[in-house]
Amino acid sequence: MTNLTYKERMTVQLMRNKKAGLKPANQADIAKKFGLSPMYVSIVVNEIQFGKKSNEWRRKFAEYAGMEV
Repeated sequence: MTNLTYKERMTVQLMRNKKAGLKPANQADIAKKFGLSPMYVSIVVNEIQFGKKSNEWRRKFAEYAGMEV
């Protein structure tokens, strides 16, 4: 999965989690875990917003979802 974007890798991981019955299974689960709005999580995951804070959130989301960072 080296040529996939962050959004694509996150989508695959969330689908795997859902199939296995694990959390997070969607972006709403991520938003709930970190106390963020689902819209903000979507903006960060879709790489619309950039910067130090957004990159830190992407790292935290990836760890929570079980992705390799």
